[in-house]
Amino acid sequence: MKTATLHVKITPSLAEELKQIARRRELPVGELVREAVVNRYQIDFSSLPDRQRRALHAYQGGYISIGKLSEEMGMNLFEMRAWLADHGMSQNNQYSDRDCENA
Repeated sequence: MKTATLHVKITPSLAEELKQIARRRELPVGELVREAVVNRYQIDFSSLPDRQRRALHAYQGGYISIGKLSEEMGMNLFEMRAWLADHGMSQNNQYSDRDCENA
């Protein structure tokens, strides 16, 4: 996948909020911005059945695992990972100590 650089000016308060969110999610700020753009503009969920669309939103929000998403989408795990990569979507592969508490 080719990439391009985009410079966006934001207010200092928004920059600080993004930094705080990035620290909590253990992601770079740039990744948060990329996810937001992809989620808002590049993925057209309207052609998907409601159940699959809800599953994608739940996955993006961190509420379900990639395994559960692949079940809802009718794909095996490898197909799901490839689909997510093809659509430029994050695969939420990071874990923290709090994940065990929430499992």
